[in-house]
Amino acid sequence: MAEQGIDSPRQALNKAAARLGCTDKRHLPEAEEVDAALLEYNRLFRPLTQSAELDRQRALALEAMEFLAEFDPHLTGAALDGTAGRHSSITLHVFAEAPEEVMRKLLDAHVPFRETSYRCRLRGENVIFPALSFYVDETPMDLCIFPATAAGRTASASNTEATASVRELRALLGKTAGTD
Repeated sequence: MAEQGIDSPRQALNKAAARLGCTDKRHLPEAEEVDAALLEYNRLFRPLTQSAELDRQRALALEAMEFLAEFDPHLTGAALDGTAGRHSSITLHVFAEAPEEVMRKLLDAHVPFRETSYRCRLRGENVIFPALSFYVDETPMDLCIFPATAAGRTASASNTEATASVRELRALLGKTAGTD
């Protein structure tokens, strides 16, 4: 993941298993173990560059979140959990009455994007939500669009990854800046 730019622990595990000829997936580590190993790898082998990249991605995320404030954005994924590297995408959860509202905001700002989808587990079922992907300063950004309803909030919260609001990200950036 650190060297080849793979974002997904599951994808990295499958690739490693195939390379090693491992057919019994029960022996593979869990995603949390992969994330812990990635954090340790970065701490040992790339402490300065990874820290700078993480700060850069978090600053870009904050800028995007402030731009999208009307959609109550929340940061999730590698930029929040500390595993982000130069190949990682920034993932934001946003909430809108209709996905077209978010599209209109990007179109009005002349931000080219492509429509994608985001899959999450909700009450044991896979549910697909609309998503938009674009680049900010050559960094991929993914907006996962949830309905601006209680059900949409529940779907976002059911995601196993932590999320951070604008206020929480500002606090995190303040802590990071204060420790350097």
